[in-house]
Amino acid sequence: MALKIVAGSAKGRKLKGPKGPGIRPATGRVRESLFQILGDLSGKKVLDLFAGTGSVGLEALSRGADHAVFVDPSQPAVTLLFRNLEATGFLPKAHVIKKKANAAIEFLHQRGFRYDLIFLDPPYDRGLVDDTLRKLASFPLLKPEGLLLIEHSPREIPAFLSGLRVVDERKYGQTRVTFLEYKKAEKSP
Repeated sequence: MALKIVAGSAKGRKLKGPKGPGIRPATGRVRESLFQILGDLSGKKVLDLFAGTGSVGLEALSRGADHAVFVDPSQPAVTLLFRNLEATGFLPKAHVIKKKANAAIEFLHQRGFRYDLIFLDPPYDRGLVDDTLRKLASFPLLKPEGLLLIEHSPREIPAFLSGLRVVDERKYGQTRVTFLEYKKAEKSP
């Protein structure tokens, strides 16, 4: 699979892709659409959970994000991440954590980290969407004005929204992307 950065400072740079079926990177079409919606990412801090090749977090860095944390428990994914960070020149703006998502969420929360943008792209149809949302509810990492994007199967719609609301949904073939933000407080009369 040919992967490359779609736009920004690293536009056109080729990324190393997976050799086997264990890693499913976000397609260029999905990334391009998402980042057109997101707009300017200057100054943003990004968390890429279930990062795989890192294509989403790398795209965010290419489009101006200040820093990205990539989380994946798989050694092959971590190896790909480091190769792709070096190939794009973004290694100084990144941190890679080799842990399962839920362990990394707790780890990052305990250290006081907060993010403007969180990408959640777990393996499809394994119950990991709501499981990870539950963990994020217990150990919040999203800044108050931040955005959480979930790339998921159309068969696994996020149901555990504790304090979050859906602000947009998009469908790209067999991929759905749900955009979430914190619910705004109701103004009293």
